[in-house]
Amino acid sequence: MRNFETPWDFFIEKDFGNHKLKYVNLMEVAMGGPEVGNIIIDNSRESSSKYGGPAVSDGVFLYIPIFRRTIFNSSFRICRVNMVTLEVETFGKNKNVILIDRIDNNILYYFEDEEKTTELIFRLPEY
Repeated sequence: MRNFETPWDFFIEKDFGNHKLKYVNLMEVAMGGPEVGNIIIDNSRESSSKYGGPAVSDGVFLYIPIFRRTIFNSSFRICRVNMVTLEVETFGKNKNVILIDRIDNNILYYFEDEEKTTELIFRLPEY
């Protein structure tokens, strides 16, 4: 199923079967830029990292853009969060924007722009 959310307009609360995601402390990365915030999964502790949207899930893992800011720049990477243990892994290269669309047959489909001009894929690691 295609995702119509964007990094600028996504659900602040989202149910993924037995798990619930909630964004808190949302802010724009820059004026007119994507929104990021801390996340809470299943009313657990608030994350210390900032995450963007939209997020998708395969039932076990949450796939979500994680935001990183350094002295010289800011970027997003694809992130996988275990929704039970809350362990976090990051994949791929740093990007200005990551718009996660969907998961199908262990492939994550995403875009790097709001207009969704070029669909990209990332083959997910086995778990």
